[in-house]
Amino acid sequence: MAEITFFKSRPELASSQNLTDFISHCRGLTLYEDQGGFSVNKWMFSAGRRAYAMSFSKYNEKNDPYKTDPLDEPFLTFAKARVRYTQSVRQVKSIANQMIVLRLMHDALIDIHGEADVLKTDGLVQEKVQELTNIRYPKSDLRYRLGQQMELLYAFLYEKTIAPTIPQWVNPWPRGKAKAERTDKESRDWQQERCPSLHQMTAIADCFSRAETNEDKYWSSVLTLLMFAPSRAGELLSLVVDCLHISESGHLGIRWYGEKGFGDTIKWVPEVMKDAVIEAHRRLVEIGAPARAAAKFAHDNPGIFYRHEGCITPPDFPENRTLNALEFACAMNFAPSKLKLLESLGARTNDLNSCTAWSLLGLGKWIKKLRVHGNPTYQQLAQYTLSEYSSKDWPSLPDTDGAIWDSLLLVRDREFHNDFKPLDFSWVIPSVNQINWQLAPRTGLKNPGKTIFQRFGIVNEDSSDIELTSHEPRVWLSTNAERGGMDSWQLAKWAGRARIEDNPHYDLRPAEEREAQARDIMLLTEMPSALEALKLNLPVSYQNLGLNRIGIADVTEYGMCTHDYAMSPCIKGGECMTCKDHVCIKGMPKTLERIKQLEERVASQFEKAKVDGADGTFGADRWVTHLGWKLVHIKAQRTRLESDDTPDGAILCIPPEHDPSPIKRALEQGNYRVSPNENGLVDISTVVALLEENDA
Repeated sequence: MAEITFFKSRPELASSQNLTDFISHCRGLTLYEDQGGFSVNKWMFSAGRRAYAMSFSKYNEKNDPYKTDPLDEPFLTFAKARVRYTQSVRQVKSIANQMIVLRLMHDALIDIHGEADVLKTDGLVQEKVQELTNIRYPKSDLRYRLGQQMELLYAFLYEKTIAPTIPQWVNPWPRGKAKAERTDKESRDWQQERCPSLHQMTAIADCFSRAETNEDKYWSSVLTLLMFAPSRAGELLSLVVDCLHISESGHLGIRWYGEKGFGDTIKWVPEVMKDAVIEAHRRLVEIGAPARAAAKFAHDNPGIFYRHEGCITPPDFPENRTLNALEFACAMNFAPSKLKLLESLGARTNDLNSCTAWSLLGLGKWIKKLRVHGNPTYQQLAQYTLSEYSSKDWPSLPDTDGAIWDSLLLVRDREFHNDFKPLDFSWVIPSVNQINWQLAPRTGLKNPGKTIFQRFGIVNEDSSDIELTSHEPRVWLSTNAERGGMDSWQLAKWAGRARIEDNPHYDLRPAEEREAQARDIMLLTEMPSALEALKLNLPVSYQNLGLNRIGIADVTEYGMCTHDYAMSPCIKGGECMTCKDHVCIKGMPKTLERIKQLEERVASQFEKAKVDGADGTFGADRWVTHLGWKLVHIKAQRTRLESDDTPDGAILCIPPEHDPSPIKRALEQGNYRVSPNENGLVDISTVVALLEENDA
């Protein structure tokens, strides 16, 4: 999008002059000018493969697309200026909400002041807009979104001194409750249908493991990339070939661009899915290689047609020489049956430039257009290819710094067609709709293509067809993350959500399950142990861990951290296993496995340090001492956690003498007392009373 200059009003001028200057400024912008600009009453733009329209027409209760009376002047011109200005700054797909608000204001101005003049916007108009919204959209969650647009519009009119006396207005409509949290029958039915079953999700994995054809390998690989972390199907379209990322610790991640304001991130792959994701990436790279080659050639060689294996002309055939019907058909990957007819005709007549020869290829408009000035050349075919397969972002891949030929999902046109060969000179990125067509049968078509489940003969447990959407794996993963106790911040980051508050929209655990969890907590008659609190997704207090102070412990990879960050920051640099403030809890999920992995890594480093020390490498002896000390403590904790003599829930920590604080050392060196006077301690209940319960 072209750069724009932001409009700056002049407070010393009259409102009418600022409005005139604003409209004049917007007339100078170029967005939608190719569609007629201010002289037409309808603009359109495309995002992906979907078109969005902006019709500057009056409110139509029946929403009849053929009844489009334009807004009254002078509001019509202001509305066009406002839309062009905001869309030039950032073109959004939710433009429909802004159009609704403009119509509401138009009607409110006429009702209050008898004319559609934005300069007459005041508190009465604001009240009328609110009243019309409640009448036209009663009990609708849309009102919250419209209120947001109203706030933006009123703030704009005030700041630009177009309506300087307009009262400050606050959105009166609350944000709608997430459908996943509602308890009405319609929402409950929606919740049951929205979250896939385990059988349906494992069916995708089954398809991936059984895939043999390129079609099944491609689509099952695409779906696998939606399975390792909650993602949107539209985000897959921005993936590039070089998207795999290996961290220093060996963890696999994928460089990802999150939609809806999240931006660039790395989505980490769970260890159990590492091999599957690597294999899916390999398949996609392999299947899309011909399309990437065609796209790269078209960019690097403008005006030259991509000579693929199907072309029959000699290598030195000039780009500007006309092609006969057979040469054209081979270059454009016509069906073998068409080629045989042309070969037969050429053998009989020795004339493949005749109208008869060209008529065998059909009377398609694109062929007629290419032959308007006679038989086409390779140069014309190159121009046709570029116009047919390049987008407005050419040669860039949207939302990335890469080029279109870097796209991981790029394939040739008709790549998986049942009746035709792929077009070797083409390149396309599948749409979200095409991904959805692999997950659910298409209705309303005479001969719909089969879903990936139908091709493998996989059905629901009741023998009905599996019907999913590309968004439902995201819902399933989010729901099970909530079930497993993942914290809200981590879940939002994992799913690529800019707002933590959006997590509940994807939590589709049955109400009975949530009630059972709440019941378990409410039936507690005493403070739960640390392990019980973890299993109930409750915070673990210092008292749970045997410490006589107020506060909540932090979760680590290997247990819980009891360091008081209010006193000082952590100075251990991640060395939790040799820190006296760190505790391990037997039975805490996954901690023992992680401690074993840590022990293997440290043991490997220790052995290397010993070899280097034996060779006389400078400083290696210090590493032998440090790593040996660390390894002993890790082994000790691992042994205690594995021991049958250690009960579940046992709290294990290293002796404080093994990790004395610098302050304690200094006090001891000065012969100062380092232990508190037991008789002078204040009971916690007294501290709580002094601080008041809410502050404690």
